[in-house]
Amino acid sequence: MSTTVTPLLDAETRTAATVVLLAETATAQERAALARVCLRAGFMWRCHPCKENHFLTTGTCGCGAERPAGLD
Repeated sequence: MSTTVTPLLDAETRTAATVVLLAETATAQERAALARVCLRAGFMWRCHPCKENHFLTTGTCGCGAERPAGLD
């Protein structure tokens, strides 16, 4: 039995996938559920001071907080 290791997706690819999925949501409840999944999977990040969600391609929040370290 062999084990295959899947390479990690880059930030642009993860952001593009998130945008496509968010575009298909029909309700606020679906968007909120998808955002929670994306945050836990590392496809998005949340600003701790203001609690806004951001795509990985965003380096700085509108409030001035930087993206947490370790999210590439």
